[in-house]
Parts: sequence; structure tokens; C-alpha cells
Amino acid sequence: MPFRIVERIYSHVEERPSIMLANIHVSTNIQENLRKIEQVVEMAHEQEVNILIFPEFCVTGYIWEAENDKEIIDHLMEGESGRLTSWMNNLRDSMNGDGRGLEYIFLNNARLVGADLYNSTFVLNPNFDYNQESIIYDKIFLPYNELRYFKRGSDKRMAIDTKWGRFGFLTCYDLAFVELAREYAFTDDVDAIVTLSAWRSEAIREYPHMNIRTDHYYGFLWNLMNASKAAYCQVWSIGVNAVGTHDISGSMFWGGSGVWAPSGLQILQASNMKEELIVIRNLDITEQKFREKDEFDYRIDFQSVYRKMEETGRYTRYLP
Repeated sequence: MPFRIVERIYSHVEERPSIMLANIHVSTNIQENLRKIEQVVEMAHEQEVNILIFPEFCVTGYIWEAENDKEIIDHLMEGESGRLTSWMNNLRDSMNGDGRGLEYIFLNNARLVGADLYNSTFVLNPNFDYNQESIIYDKIFLPYNELRYFKRGSDKRMAIDTKWGRFGFLTCYDLAFVELAREYAFTDDVDAIVTLSAWRSEAIREYPHMNIRTDHYYGFLWNLMNASKAAYCQVWSIGVNAVGTHDISGSMFWGGSGVWAPSGLQILQASNMKEELIVIRNLDITEQKFREKDEFDYRIDFQSVYRKMEETGRYTRYLP
């Protein structure tokens, strides 16, 4: 079934990249997910986009609560990246190495290293081996349910240089940690931070005396954190999230895949309820970042003032 495509044109300079965000539902049926990914890749070719980004666990679907851990591990191993080498090679080999059309696919999957599983993001490009450790990002911050099955990634960040700018990567819960994004922006000097997620929507927060309540607090955080990450780092934030209801747990995923400018303003965002492919054409990655920094560059003041706290037995003193 064809996906609805939402298309916007950022500029008319065709040398800038066109990016597709796959705001899709991901089930626990691995073969169904593989077919869906293939279909989206075909549509990316038809749309002549340069970069295609999928949500977290786009192959296996997100994990669920189970009485027996073996059920989850067996499922993850069925879709583990090492068992899909031919399939991933076919995706890579379908791309263009001539500087036109689809050049990059960013996707996330379970990866086995020795006896340990990692939540890993891969960069597919026809000109290099996607299995190189230097271009694989292992999720660093794992929520409690993932810690049962996955090993935490090292503190190794991953940034890739392209002809359109430098991209750094986060995975879902990583988005909640300011320091990691700041290291990408201030140390690695990235132009954009890409976050691949399976971010839920439902959580209640209410302040009854103020007549304030939301049933979608996690969804609110997705929007807030992508916008604030872009603003406080003065980089582009590109977030791709799963959408729809988990077929086993019943959890709802927020969708809302989108693009936030270095100002923090939202440029384009997908549905919170339905599958959509978002295409933003000719996105000005580097020049727009520099234009916005010209007015007020946070990093200058940050680097002249900020000092890391030293662990030398100091303590906080509370005055009466």
C-alpha cells in the first residue's frame, strides 16, 4: 500500500540535500517490516531524495514485556543485523555512488558483538562498509527495559562528514541528555544531529488547581527536546520516530518525525497518528547554521566561561 508523502521545498538550490523521514508503523513481524523498508527505499529512489532515515528498531519492532527473557532474545536474534547481511547489501547496492539520488540510508537494528547485543545505528552508503565500527553508533543511554537485553554503548559518539555537512547521531532516550548533544555540537562541530527513535506518546501529567493536564506527556517531551536540542546547540535537529500502536504491548508511539532549525523552530513535522513519508527538499544544512550563529553564537560565551567541575572532595554548602 503506498504511503502518503508530505513534501516541502526549503530552497531552490538543488545542490543541497533532499531528505526523507520514514514516519512509519513498525510491527513485531520481521518479514513484514523488511518488506515495508524495501517499499520505502523504492519510494525514496522515485522521489530522488539523497538521505533516507528510518526509526529505531525498524527491523524487529520495539521490545515488549515478556515473562521469559528468551522470547525477546530469540526475536531480536531473528532480526539481528548479522543475519541480514544479504538484505542490507541489497539496500546498499541499490543506492547511487555517483553523487545523485539516494546516497545514504540511516537505520537502526539489534547487533550481536561476541555474546552481547547492542542497539545500533548503521549508515548505508555505496562507497564504504557499513560494518566498520567507526561508522556504527551504539545507543549509550538505555531505559530499564532495554538494559535487560542490550549492553550499553561506550561513550563513543559517531559523526560522519558528507558533502552537505557533518551529521551526529543519537538514539531515542539519548535525546534526553543535554551533555551528549552538546558534545556533538561543541566538540565534534556537527551541523545536524539525527535521532532515530521508538518514542512513546502516553504518560499523564496534571496540575489540577491550574486546570492543566496532558495524556501525552512523552509526546510533549519529544517535541520539546528536539526543539531545545536544536536551539541550545545551534544545530539542525532531525528526528525520526515510529508511529502507531505496538501490536503486543499496546503502547502508542508518538510519530511526529520532523526537522527543527538551529533556532529551535520547527520546520516540518509528520503526523502523530498516521504513517507518512516526509520529504524536505534542498535543505540548507551548513549555511543556515552559520547565518543563525552570526547573530548570537552561544559557543563563544560557553567556551570562555564554562569550566568542568573537578572531583576533589568539594561539596555543596547549604546556608541556614
